[in-house]
Amino acid sequence: MNVIAFLLVVLATPVFGQLKWENPEQTLTAKPLDKVVFAKFRFTNVGTAPVKITDLRPSCGCTTANLQKTEYAPGESGEIDANFKFGGRVGHQEKWIVVTTDWVPSQRTTLRLVVDIPEAITIQPEFVLWRVGDQLKPKTVRIVVPDDTPAKVVSVRADNAAVKLEIREIRPGKELEVEVTPTTTSQPGGATLLIRTDSPQQNPTTHYAYARVK
Repeated sequence: MNVIAFLLVVLATPVFGQLKWENPEQTLTAKPLDKVVFAKFRFTNVGTAPVKITDLRPSCGCTTANLQKTEYAPGESGEIDANFKFGGRVGHQEKWIVVTTDWVPSQRTTLRLVVDIPEAITIQPEFVLWRVGDQLKPKTVRIVVPDDTPAKVVSVRADNAAVKLEIREIRPGKELEVEVTPTTTSQPGGATLLIRTDSPQQNPTTHYAYARVK
């Protein structure tokens, strides 16, 4: 190739910054009793000029994203550390992080984090209700802890003596039926059922159900 041809090739080659993402969408399954999941979004600057990441914008306050630095030379790699705190959420969750660079036009990439959060315990129903004047018939709250959850129910009690409980263990610590009966339905009242587990050991979790006369 002669000098003129070489210069034509160089001039025809665009100078640009571009981040190539290794896995911009990640799907995770949380374990029972997890409170947070972590993900790493790795990238490489495959362009011919430095790229500066000017903004990381998570979809909500429960998701955070961090970088060790913001500017990456051609050929340099980096990663964004992301975490999603559940905050009581269960089921299918989708979060995202919008990444903006300084290239013109600005280069934006949306990173997606998909998480399936299992229920650590199922309480069905979580709310039982009697109307004022109803008969004093018990209503049943069923409590189930999945077999793959490292926890057991160690106690169920009401925070108000105006509600009586009868507990039947179908599978000790894993499956219970709680018959809930108010002592009277002549006036409004109620109680909270405190369902205490043995996990995690240092700070056991308490779940709640509610009984009301309205």
